[in-house]
Amino acid sequence: ETWLVASIERADERDIKQGMLGCPSCYAEYPIVDGVVRFDDATTRAPFIAADEREATRLAAALDLTDPRMTAVLVGECGAQAPLIGAMTPAHLLLINPPEGLASGDGVSIVLSNTVPLATASIDAVAIDAHVSDAVVARLVSALRGGRRMLGPVSRGVPSSLKELVRGDDAW
Repeated sequence: ETWLVASIERADERDIKQGMLGCPSCYAEYPIVDGVVRFDDATTRAPFIAADEREATRLAAALDLTDPRMTAVLVGECGAQAPLIGAMTPAHLLLINPPEGLASGDGVSIVLSNTVPLATASIDAVAIDAHVSDAVVARLVSALRGGRRMLGPVSRGVPSSLKELVRGDDAW
């Protein structure tokens, strides 16, 4: 758990479009291509999914995305809602393995990775889809700051370290 150093080849305002992230401890390097950080080249993305206003509103409200200092992680298919959520909230959105067709910028960052490249207690909210592995869920829970929110499908159990606040027909 350490910070990474960015080497910027091309940026658009505060968004890095081309460059490299490097680890000062192990010297690993991760390319940034078209605004997407590629921690793992083998990671695949789902086909394009259109954003749905009802689903985006539900995610933004359930995750309580009201503070511009917040960082919310949307994993897998949840990332499809980022364009609409970004218009509703000042929070920064980090998409891990989102569907195809989404672009970084304007408060949205994209990471492709089979792991969770986040430090412990570093994020404010998480939404996961049904395809996320148990190992990734466990790592996301550890990256969640205390007292913050996670949203998941009812097909997955609520992680034991979290307290269920509400359950609907398809999400907790």
